[in-house]
Amino acid sequence: MDQQPQPAGHVTEDSLANRYGRAQSTSNPRARRRGIIIAVVALIAAVLVTVWIAYSATADRLSWKDVGYSIASDQEASVTFQLTKEPEATVTCSVQILAENYAVVGFDTVTIGPEPEDESRLPSDMTRYYEAPLRTDGLGVSGVVDTCWYAGEGPSNIQYINTGD
Repeated sequence: MDQQPQPAGHVTEDSLANRYGRAQSTSNPRARRRGIIIAVVALIAAVLVTVWIAYSATADRLSWKDVGYSIASDQEASVTFQLTKEPEATVTCSVQILAENYAVVGFDTVTIGPEPEDESRLPSDMTRYYEAPLRTDGLGVSGVVDTCWYAGEGPSNIQYINTGD
């Protein structure tokens, strides 16, 4: 027998096709084109949905956070808070000083107008700190920002009742 051994790494294509069978080409050009179109439309839809979700999450960038308070006396206190808003927006916040029994002993609405144009400002510079001094009717034990809203819209947690007058 005159057969020469073949190297182990050498496998002919026909032997694989004999062993596993040839792949049958069932791809119709029209079906393939339809599949590509469906994949492209699905990809475009996924991108649009992602953009819509990202925009809706950042569209209303009004948020606030209590940072601290200072009780100077029975008549004076202040609240320090962090406000995130669009620089050109005007925002009004209601600030309260609370007594030990949670009664409001000091209240004020603070209007924070548009920020001046600053060319060195970054888009991430929408958060600033503010301090609101308040006069009080008694000794307060804490200070909070109750709510904030865009000027002209009214607070979001107040329901206006039409009395019919």
